[in-house]
Amino acid sequence: MGRLLYTIVLCLWGAAAFAEDVTIAVASNFLKTAEKVAAAFAEDTGHQVVISHGSTGQIFAQINKGAPFDVFLSADAARPAALLENGRASAVKPYAFGRLVVVSSLPITVDTAADVVVGKTVALADPTVAPYGLAATRAMEGLSLDTATFRPVLVTNVGQVGALFTTRNAQIAFVSAAQVPDLNAAYAMNIDGLYGEIAQDAALLSRAAGNPAARAFWDWLSSEPARRLIEEAGYSLPAG
Repeated sequence: MGRLLYTIVLCLWGAAAFAEDVTIAVASNFLKTAEKVAAAFAEDTGHQVVISHGSTGQIFAQINKGAPFDVFLSADAARPAALLENGRASAVKPYAFGRLVVVSSLPITVDTAADVVVGKTVALADPTVAPYGLAATRAMEGLSLDTATFRPVLVTNVGQVGALFTTRNAQIAFVSAAQVPDLNAAYAMNIDGLYGEIAQDAALLSRAAGNPAARAFWDWLSSEPARRLIEEAGYSLPAG
């Protein structure tokens, strides 16, 4: 997988001498939010953050092959749990609950969706590797969408879904609510209740043992400043 590595270097003079790196792998739906969280963390602690992103399934496979990540921000709960079980992770916790939204260049409602999609290109993430894609397939059932009536386009992750929509290569797309402000969509349809819960868990990977920056980020992810940024991005928060 081609990876976008994004490094944030915000070292405070008082902490610079003790600053270290933490490498986090982020599900694509959470990328923009992770960048804000990482920037605030770096400013607060002086540690440097390196972000790699992709589909949850791809990142999970890379971790199992020894990819050098310290923290995994998944778009599901199942893969962090699997990493904990196989010893690749030392701890797991919830950090957000995601929301799926349909964006469209045409007027669309829950009641008219089955007619609106006819003959159109509809983009969604691959449900085998992307939890938001799996949620989209469930939502399509709830909306009574028949794939024989439109052109479904599957891409690797929900970030690529947004790109298809903004480049007008899809008239309708299933995206994360956190993406909507950047998509300039004429219509955005709330489909809460049609796809089940999107529980997003984090995993502290075993590779991070002995890395104070990784432990600091893990703890900071549950802090009030981090939770506020996550909620402002459109996610719901776990209790506590």
